[in-house]
This record gives sequence, C-alpha cells and structure tokens, in this order.
Amino acid sequence: MQLQVVQKDEFARRAKKQQERTVELAPSRGAVLDAQEKPLAVSVLADSVFAIPSDVDNPRRTSLALASLLGLPAREIERKLSNLDRDFVWIARRVPEETAAKLRARPLPGVRLAKESARRYPEGSLAASVLGYVGMDNQGLGGLEHRYDGVIRGQPVRVTFFRDAAQRQYATRSGARADPAGTEGSTLVLTLDARIQHVAERELARALRETRAKAASAVVLDPRTGAVLALATVPSFDPSRFGETDAETRRCRPLADAFEPGSTFKVVTFAAALDAGTVGENDVVDCGNGTLTIGSTTIHEHGHKAYGTLPLAKVLAHSSNIGSARLGLALGRGSFFKAVRAFGFGQRSGIDLEGESGGLLSDPSSWSALSLPTMSFGQEIGVTVLQLARAYAAIANDGLLPTPYLVSEIRSTNREIRRLPARPPERVVTAATARTLRRFMTRVVVTGTGQLASIPGYTAAGKTGTAQKAIPGGGYSRDRYVASFVGFAPVEPSRIVVAVVVDEPKGKYYGGEVAAPVFSGIASETLRLLGEPANLPEHAPAILTADLSLGRRAPGPAPADLMPAAHRFGGGDPTADDLLPDLTGLSARDAVRTLARLGLVARLAGSGFVVAQDPPAGAAAVKGSVCAVALAAPRDGREATP
Repeated sequence: MQLQVVQKDEFARRAKKQQERTVELAPSRGAVLDAQEKPLAVSVLADSVFAIPSDVDNPRRTSLALASLLGLPAREIERKLSNLDRDFVWIARRVPEETAAKLRARPLPGVRLAKESARRYPEGSLAASVLGYVGMDNQGLGGLEHRYDGVIRGQPVRVTFFRDAAQRQYATRSGARADPAGTEGSTLVLTLDARIQHVAERELARALRETRAKAASAVVLDPRTGAVLALATVPSFDPSRFGETDAETRRCRPLADAFEPGSTFKVVTFAAALDAGTVGENDVVDCGNGTLTIGSTTIHEHGHKAYGTLPLAKVLAHSSNIGSARLGLALGRGSFFKAVRAFGFGQRSGIDLEGESGGLLSDPSSWSALSLPTMSFGQEIGVTVLQLARAYAAIANDGLLPTPYLVSEIRSTNREIRRLPARPPERVVTAATARTLRRFMTRVVVTGTGQLASIPGYTAAGKTGTAQKAIPGGGYSRDRYVASFVGFAPVEPSRIVVAVVVDEPKGKYYGGEVAAPVFSGIASETLRLLGEPANLPEHAPAILTADLSLGRRAPGPAPADLMPAAHRFGGGDPTADDLLPDLTGLSARDAVRTLARLGLVARLAGSGFVVAQDPPAGAAAVKGSVCAVALAAPRDGREATP
C-alpha cells in the first residue's frame, strides 16, 4: 500500500527521471529554390554532441577527451559536465561527420550524439544578403530566412532517450514522428534566378576590382511584374559562417542604403514635367549658358559646361543640371513632390524582404529656395537602388509602376502550393509620356553620356548618374562619388530593368565610365539567359526608335519626330546636306536611295523597315563611307516592300 498507492506518484517521477531523458530538437527548415528550382538553401542532418551530467563518471577526464576531439576549451566543457542541476547540456552543435565518427568509435560515459537539422547553402555566398542566415537554434536571423521564418522553420520534435538499470541507452521515441528532424517547414520558390544573380555579382566584383570602390550594388527587375531576377551586392559573405563578418557586410545594400542619386533622378523630373504639360516633347529649354542663380546662390552645370538653348531631348542626353532645374521650377513644389511620391520615392517599395529603407524625401513645407531646383537633378533627396529600378520600370512599362517581390510560391510538406502573384501595377504617368521618355533615354545610350551601356544585338535605354557624396554637417565631398546607371533593354518592348550603383570608385568616377559598362555586361548576359531574341545586328548597335506597327512611312517630308535633332530645333543649318538623316521607319529601298543621294553606301542587315543605323542620324555624312542599316519586320507581321 505504501509503495504502490501512497507514494506511487513520487516513485513514478523518480523512475522517469532515472530512465528517461527528453530533448527538444530543431525541425528541418524548408528549402529555398531559385526560379529554375535550383537549391539555394537546404537542410541536412548533422550530429550534435550532448551530455547527461549525472551519467558522467569523471568530468575532468571526459572534458579533456572531448576538448581534444572538438577543439573546445576543456575548462568550459568540465563546467557543463559538473552541473548536476541540469539533466541535459549541449557540448557541441552540428559537428563534422569525421568528428562524430571518432566519438562513436570512442564512447564516453554520459556523452551522446543526436541528429539535428543543419542549414547549408549550396551556392556559397551567392545572394547571401537576400537569403540571410540561420542561428544555432535554427531560427532565421536575416534576409528571407528571417522574413519567412514562420513558414519555413517547421515544427520542433521532442525526442526521449530510454535507459536501462545500468544507465545504458536502449531506445528512443520521437514526440512528433519517427524522423528526428521533426516536421519539415515549407519550401520557398523565388523569382530570383541564380544564373542572373551570378552574372550580376560577377560584373559587380569586376567593377570593384577595377575601380577599387567601397561597394557596388545591382538590381535586375522584370518591369511588367516587378519580379526580382537579381538583387546583388559586393562585397558579400558566407551565410554558413555569418558570425565571421560584421553587420555592415551582411546588409542588403540595394534596399537598405539611401544615397543621393544625381542625374539618374532627372528622368523622374522629365516624366513629371511632360505628364503635367509644363513642357512638350519638341520644346526647347534655356540652360542659361551653364548657370542658374537662386537668391544669392548660383548653380553651375557639371564640368562647367555652358549649354545655351537645348531641345528637351538633348537636355537629358547631355544631362544638363540647369535644364532639369528649370523643369522642376516650372512644375512647382506641390506638383513635383506629388510626382516623386507617385514614383515610389520617400516610402518603402513593399518588397517581401525586411530591412528596406524608405529613402529621404522631406515635406515641401521644410524646403529652402534651393530645394526644388537641386532635387530636380538628384540632390537633397535620398533613394535606394531598388527604388530607382522600380521607377525606371514604370517608364519601361508604359507608365505602370510595379511592386517588386522575391517569393513566387510557397510549397508545404503536404504538397499544397500557394502561389503569390504580382500585385497590380499603379499608373504614375501616361503611356504617351513613357514612350517619349524611352525615346529620349535611347538617345542617352546612342549619342549621350551612356554610350558604354550599349548592348550588342539589342536596343537599350537609360540614364547615367554621378553624384558627389554629402558630408555630415553640410556640403559635398570633392573626392567621394557615387556612380550609377539605370536602364532597360530591349527598348520596345522592355524585358528587363537593370540598376547599377558603384560607391566611391577611385580614379574614374563618372557613371557613364564606371556603371554603364557594368549595366551592359549584366544586361547582355541576362537577355541571353532569358532567351530574348536579338533585335539588332552586332555591327549596328545604334538605335533611334520608330513605331514599326505603322508600317512603311508615308510619302512626303519626314515628320518632325523622325528628323535629326539638329534640323528640328535649329541646332544646325536645316538646309545643310552634310548630315545623316534619320532613316528609321523607311523601307530598305527608300533607305538605299536616300543614302545614295548623299554619296554613301548602304550595308543592310535583316528585312523589313529600318530600326537602326550606324552612324546615327545627325552624324557627318562622309561621301563614299558605309552606313550600316538594320531592318526588322513590323510587329503586326506585315511584310515590307523591298
């Protein structure tokens, strides 16, 4: 009666304590796959070493043996083994297989091995700042590992070890299921393409070596959906050994770092002015011979250039600060601020990754007299690389602003698939405004500051940026710059947007010299990987846009938007016959005749109507020289007249 009834619960408790040890093990995290279902993060089982202090017969001797095997301080191990108040202590987590094999071959009283889930990153440091990393307790601490921790972490399992009267382990029991890994978490399928990510990181690393820059970042977006194809930053780190790097290196710079964009922001100013009707496509802008005085302050053109009156397209192609400032002033504070906000600046983009900065955009009520004109050309405002890429995506996507996202599917262990579609885009400018800007931005690559961004075989459009870095306390550095290029390709229709920012390059620092070649390298390889057919022969990279759906050009004088800029805006003598005309939209026969009248030889490639020429329109027409002409069929499939 005393043993079996009165003291039953007490003896049962003591027996359970002697015979059983229960341990909670972390579950197996779900995998992270790229858009091609290539594993970027996976979970594997690894051995961990634990001890039951009451079962260790000689803590001193055991700690010395473990220290030699595990490479840990013997004193720390002995402290754990001597703590008889604990039923269970971890000695080492997720040890190498060779170490586990040695422990099995040399069993120590009270020391056991247990299988635990361990995180591995098959591609090493690739997209490390996006993927993030996992702590010792299997908890996501950064990137997607943290953002989706509740989805991919899974359910932990409680494992019970049974011992006989001689304290020998004879069986185990799992509280969840027989698998010691517990209930596996869901798998994430990303929009990120590991191939494109690799190209982006490779090109950024090359730029870092050549310019000895502090850091570099790039974003590759699908402008139609906002799907992120690459989100790259260098230098990077190994997520499996994240503790060896500092927080600065682990940060996802394309969405965490705000910087003054400089001239890449002028596209937003142009879009706002064109959409509001304060300036027209064929208007000219007074660039003040390189200066603009506001109160007692005079704003100068970069490089002390002195532009007079320029057609609007050339204001962008030559990246005139004064011309851009005049556009902003004509808009006014309210309209300018509203347009900038509409493009997504001064707020987070909504990407499914934590750590995003909203940038810096102060309320107009706090602006000085210089704020509006300087913001118009990219100063006194802070943006992220992702925000710039998103804004340019709106131009590429006929005025529709997409929301960037990284996760396209969540696959649970019961084979359920939850697709995460792109959010509907928001209109920020009219399609007509976007088309006009695409023509302007194409000229930046063809004849302007972004010629090194050209892509063999494809049309491209974009804008360069070179910004002095702001100094704490006011003013700008004279030797620290941010070089950038943001653009898209092909121009019609656009398949990708690529934004490149190089922080503090040494030596060369202009965006057209430093960032534009990186754009070209990333975009050309990305288009090939996506299977995008080339729309220009490699020997004729120049392109002036035309609407091929209209078919052949009607007889008669060329319309204004197809005439050389020098003829349209009075930048040259309209009766001069020593400049190449714009052949875009002509049939092959008409193009050959036009060139023949000027004494030039036509070299044709393709069939249909003219989509490109090299040399470009407005160049000197040297008699006897060759003009390469690229032809393509109209989008509606009509055949051209030979």
